[in-house]
Amino acid sequence: MPISQDTAETDGQLMGGFGIIDEKGRLSLSKPVRNALGVQAGSSVAFIVLDHALLLIPQDAHLAALMERGAAALSAAGLTVQDVLDELPAARAEVMREAYSAEFLEELDQLHAAAQRSKGTDGRDA
Repeated sequence: MPISQDTAETDGQLMGGFGIIDEKGRLSLSKPVRNALGVQAGSSVAFIVLDHALLLIPQDAHLAALMERGAAALSAAGLTVQDVLDELPAARAEVMREAYSAEFLEELDQLHAAAQRSKGTDGRDA
């Protein structure tokens, strides 16, 4: 279990500490550090290594704002999330047609069909 010791705080701004990276590469953040960053279990964070230092940036508020903007854009366009999901297969097919030759796509279809034929009725390899 990683250990952490907090350093002194000055007006709630100066905060640091020490920790131990566990065998899975994880580092625990102490409760005061988590509180100062506004993160909890399951929070999304971005990190940047800069000149041998690690910069940790909470992303929950940023992701929430992006979701709100996305929902507003869909609503303004008169679309729902399901509308977008329903169009994904056709959009994927169009991108594939634009990116790859007809011969390649035909070969891919043939390989896929052969793989399906080799499967048993229960979905497992025959």
